[in-house]
Amino acid sequence: MPKSEIPQLTGLRFLAALSILILHSVAWCIPFNDTRMPSAIAGAIGVFGMPLFFVLSGFVIHYNYAVLFRDQSLGSAARNFFSARFARLYPLYFFFLVFGSVSDFVSNWISYAPTEVENYVIHTLTLTQSWVYTFAIHDRLVLNHGFGLAWSISTEVFFYVVYPFLVFAVLRIRRPRTGLIALALFSLAFMALLAVALSKFASIEEMARAFFPRVLSRDQSGDASFYRWLFYFSPYIRIGEFVVGCLTAQLFMIVRELPIARRERTYAGLVFAVAVVWMVGFAFIYGHSAAVPNGLGDPGTFGSELVRIVHFSALNFGLAVPLAIVIFYTARYGGMTANFLALPAMVWLGEISYSLYAVHTWTLRPLIRPAVSFNEVYEIDAILRVAMGIAFTIVVSAGTYTMIEKPARRYLRTLLMNGKAAKAAPYAPNEVKGT
Repeated sequence: MPKSEIPQLTGLRFLAALSILILHSVAWCIPFNDTRMPSAIAGAIGVFGMPLFFVLSGFVIHYNYAVLFRDQSLGSAARNFFSARFARLYPLYFFFLVFGSVSDFVSNWISYAPTEVENYVIHTLTLTQSWVYTFAIHDRLVLNHGFGLAWSISTEVFFYVVYPFLVFAVLRIRRPRTGLIALALFSLAFMALLAVALSKFASIEEMARAFFPRVLSRDQSGDASFYRWLFYFSPYIRIGEFVVGCLTAQLFMIVRELPIARRERTYAGLVFAVAVVWMVGFAFIYGHSAAVPNGLGDPGTFGSELVRIVHFSALNFGLAVPLAIVIFYTARYGGMTANFLALPAMVWLGEISYSLYAVHTWTLRPLIRPAVSFNEVYEIDAILRVAMGIAFTIVVSAGTYTMIEKPARRYLRTLLMNGKAAKAAPYAPNEVKGT
């Protein structure tokens, strides 16, 4: 069937970018010495950002490109697919990579760490910095230098490499029941895999020490630890969210032309409500544990184990299924949520969400201040800083979208794709960057 636009998914993409923007605005711009509440609230909001990007990416990539692989030869489909994705991601990424490299004074490494410079250049130019556990300088991973937020773009590129091998298996699902079973079985299997990996992590880390020149434990470093890289940054774990998005898109494509019966709508509404309660509960536990001293609780208690599970699953797959339900329900059944997300303002903000994500690491920097003690004056200051940071980021993002992202994408799609494919989808309004 021919594709139809789903504007509410573009609005949903903005919410993903906004959740990350709120998280970083609070964490970077308004730290306090004597209260954790602002950061806890921001953490409860920000926990949805990356999972929503990756699940939504899987949904929209499959929705936009499955027909390409179904109807064209593999070579032609792959060429058009990779050309479109390169045109979508790379121009803005390259601009901010150069900007970040200059800002971080990477050229200074040449005098005392030439090998690290070579490693940095190779991985960042090829967008493979999140694929490998490798260090640059200052005990930081390569993915944390220059344009640090680009780790998610690198992870997304890995999804693109896998997708041409995945798409044919997903396209074999042709019945709603089969789609539901495939989605449920994959989710359960992936959660079981994560549980085994977590329980055997000590052994996995020992194997990593034999394979990698340098491995840091969680006690030695947070962001640079092998634990953090494997379960949060690496595409080998995050791909579960992408696959769930692809399976959800296939289910949607199977049923989208079928009439919506009253029973179906009722059951779907109940499942949607359960998903929302799941997400609210998940965010509450995650935020509350960060807001209070000893948030993990007493070791060995049920509450402590529940919090530990939430914190671990927040790194990767914990919200994939409920978010997939929300995406499917919003696309299939409409309603107040879909109408809100499809408002012109929300769609426009969704269109600039890639720029919003890419630029905010620099637009927030002028508003960073040292940690202070909480009082009424600094409470007002915090509100103003966050509001100004978000507003300034949106303004700058509109500029980078208009002057860099949009014209570069149009030019590269025309240059790299064959004529028929380029004319068929010159703008791809529903495409999403899974960051």
